[in-house]
Amino acid sequence: MRAAFSVRGFPLLVTVALVTAAWATVAIRADEPPAAAAVADPPADKGEAKPAEAPKPADPPKEAKPSDAASAPKADGDQKNAPAAKQDGKKDDGKPEAPKLQVQVIPLSGSYADLVGPTELDPTSLILGGAPGKRKSFYKLCDLLEELGKNAKVTHVVFDLSDGSLDLNLAQLDELQRRIARLKATGKKLAAWLESAGPAHLAVASACDHVAMADFGGVDMPSKTMQSYFYRDAMDLLGVKASVVRAGNFKGAVEPYVNATMSSHLKQHYLDMLGTMNDAEVSMIAKGRGLTTDKVRELQKQRVLLPAEAVAAGLVNELAPYGSLKATMNRWIGGEAGWIESTAKPKKEMSVFELMGKMMSGGGAEKSGRVADNSIAVMHLSGAITDGKQPSGGSIVSGPTVKEIQDIIKDDKIKAAVIRINSPGGSATASEAIRQALVELKAKKPTVVSMGDVAASGGYWVSCIGVPVYAERGTLTGSIGVFSMKLSFGSLLKRVGLHVENIALDEAAMAFAPDRGWNEDDQAKLQKTIDDVYGKFLKLVSESRGIPVEKLHDLAGGRVWSGTQAKQAGLVDEIGGLDDCLATVAKKAGLEKYSVVHRPNVSAGLDLSALFGDGDSSEIRALGVSAETLALLRRHGVTTPLVEMFLRDALDAATGRPTVWALGPAEISVR
Repeated sequence: MRAAFSVRGFPLLVTVALVTAAWATVAIRADEPPAAAAVADPPADKGEAKPAEAPKPADPPKEAKPSDAASAPKADGDQKNAPAAKQDGKKDDGKPEAPKLQVQVIPLSGSYADLVGPTELDPTSLILGGAPGKRKSFYKLCDLLEELGKNAKVTHVVFDLSDGSLDLNLAQLDELQRRIARLKATGKKLAAWLESAGPAHLAVASACDHVAMADFGGVDMPSKTMQSYFYRDAMDLLGVKASVVRAGNFKGAVEPYVNATMSSHLKQHYLDMLGTMNDAEVSMIAKGRGLTTDKVRELQKQRVLLPAEAVAAGLVNELAPYGSLKATMNRWIGGEAGWIESTAKPKKEMSVFELMGKMMSGGGAEKSGRVADNSIAVMHLSGAITDGKQPSGGSIVSGPTVKEIQDIIKDDKIKAAVIRINSPGGSATASEAIRQALVELKAKKPTVVSMGDVAASGGYWVSCIGVPVYAERGTLTGSIGVFSMKLSFGSLLKRVGLHVENIALDEAAMAFAPDRGWNEDDQAKLQKTIDDVYGKFLKLVSESRGIPVEKLHDLAGGRVWSGTQAKQAGLVDEIGGLDDCLATVAKKAGLEKYSVVHRPNVSAGLDLSALFGDGDSSEIRALGVSAETLALLRRHGVTTPLVEMFLRDALDAATGRPTVWALGPAEISVR
């Protein structure tokens, strides 16, 4: 156990249940699944891989002799003893032949550990609704690449690098590139799919034969930076002093406790070290993409690249529509390929609250999720739109939302769908991912959009799928615009006695340092990204609503409209609610009688997090705003979730490509 933990004044029964459930969570945890799909028929020999032997040629057919003619089967005679004729595209047993081109997809995401040890139990994490952390094994990934090299059935390997959370350190990248080089040497053709690419994505992709990027993506390739917090002034304020015994002048571990700022000789030392580390990353990309290291360094100084710029710079071979990984790779391969899908489903891990919630809910979520024949699904998009792979209460997280939409598409009992939007917007990339899934849904089943209280910016973005859009008169909608915002904490850090020492090889690399805002050069470079996304937004609205882009300028630019105004301007089709939408979509689907199912399912039962107090606004309270002040502000209509989202984004991503927000005004509250 990592930390001591106590709950004072907590009911004994609940405390015992928490501890029991916590250990139960660890006990039921399944072994971690492989990093990617299992490869069919791995060789039993685990030793050194040997070149595959070439198949022996079949014996040549014998020449037909006159005496053989009598024994040959007749065309219209008895065929009982003759072998079955081989059908086109089918094997002798009548089953379809497997495609000759077999593609293994390897999705890379999150952090990888060289050695995955026993799961550490963090009671504080359990109290907050988390589960024992699941880490991925880097060497299981390496083993997978080795096995793929021995599998003659696999002809192509595609690295899916669409997840922005991918995090591989320099040592892992070096080894991974070698493993990929060995895989390539076996004759496999390798490709990479990028969306929003960072240095790790580019390093892996550069080892492949072909790199494709989503045309809605982009590149952020900063050079290496270092940050070191110095506590001396804060310690002086608190009356704490550090006594140190040291040898030599380059003891960076102790300087933050004895110095207010970094010594000049230590800073120069770190700069030299940083330069060599950056050179390693530069060389990976340069070698793989056939570029000079000077060229890659120039790209680092530019840092943020549009998709077209990435192609022009030689980092990417081609651009393709967002979400078209398979179609794009099939085109590159030159034919329809067989895609090897994952065969093992990872067992779900349950947190303490999921375990206890299931005991108290009586399976309410499962019961409410049953689908009757001839049903219409109401897909609720409620909350701020965010990027991510894990669901989060009160938010529309792109990964789980797309999966939910795909489940609706696959369910034959669901005949039509209504997309119910209650969202001020959020991340532009997450909005587009969800919109693409909705486009696929409307191509398969009758679909309409119903706007609730607010469907602004990203909330309007996801409605641009070419179907009828309904809004209420009081709906807040429009806000067609995008922006990027960076929160910096330089003054706050000084107030509490913290000094941030930034060490960088160029100014562009420090654009997202937490202690400084953007300068004019930063803003100029980022402006083209914002302009590009805004242009895409206008084009989506124009195509969906049939309004020329020239006319949209007076309706867009972040302007907010009521449902009535939106109807007059042509931004929505009808004034109406969910019931009108259900009637409309039922008619389109030819349904006289139908059931309505709501997605996503909301778990029933007791929310145990309430027993520990309100977990919201932790970011704001961390800045010194009391819970009482927050409650007073909320009573007067001041909302805080969006502010918290900005704070969380700034704190979680102090470095990296900026979030492009398609977000409505935060403090508009109709009361």
